Amino acid sequence: MDIFKYQGAGNDFVLIRSLNSRAELTEQEIIRLCDRRYGIGADGLIILESSPVHDFSMRFYNNDGSTGMFCGNGGRCIIDLAWRSGLPASGADGSWTFSAPDGLHSGKVLSHEGRRSQILLGMNDITSVEAMHLPAEPGQEATAWKMNTGTEHLVIFRDNIEDMDVQSEGRRWRYAPQFAPMGVNVNFVQSTGAEGGLLHVRTYERGVEYETLSCGTGIIAAAAASWLRGDHSGKYTLRSTHDTFSVSFRHQDGIFTEIELTGPAELVFKAVI
Repeated sequence: MDIFKYQGAGNDFVLIRSLNSRAELTEQEIIRLCDRRYGIGADGLIILESSPVHDFSMRFYNNDGSTGMFCGNGGRCIIDLAWRSGLPASGADGSWTFSAPDGLHSGKVLSHEGRRSQILLGMNDITSVEAMHLPAEPGQEATAWKMNTGTEHLVIFRDNIEDMDVQSEGRRWRYAPQFAPMGVNVNFVQSTGAEGGLLHVRTYERGVEYETLSCGTGIIAAAAASWLRGDHSGKYTLRSTHDTFSVSFRHQDGIFTEIELTGPAELVFKAVI
């Protein structure tokens, strides 16, 4: 079995290319492969498979074996693997279309140098956003936004997130009763205040259960929440702990459409097990 270790802005994955047969892994096998002491080590595992309808299909698992959601950083990594594997792209612009747990996506390689590429990934519409008022400082409330960008996200704007204990604060909201039973991914965002200015994002990921170095679907959620706060530029630059992204979209009648996420994907190594 061919194994590819990838990272997208520090969010790392084990990718399995299984084009001629369906790879069947148990939950325990996924957990073992993702274990950083006893396996390869990763935030998640992704399987690239053939599709009778589209260019390929994507299966995604968190490192606890849970599934059923989409991963933006993993989506860029699987596009890079499709390109390196020589899979034909059906798009006239050289883009691939692939199925994922949340529906269809498209993407293409914008540039590459060695093992690192810049990937543009098309995301599905955000059709519903819930504004929430969460307790902040004693006697005060902060506005947060909950939305699905391929998986459920909560976005909270804060000052000085560099100094935050994201592990404990993120876990607090991930398991908060109002989000039970599934919980949410929790994004803390700091804005420069200028329209189109840099957004700094730190994310506690559900299913991984710690702060990852970046989260692609969280980056999308942060940009959408910035629009809802009044930054209507439609194009955003966002910085995670490890790298920088760009996001663009249109917003009309309460729906975010034509969402595009651009960021890095890097092949770390290839192995056979």
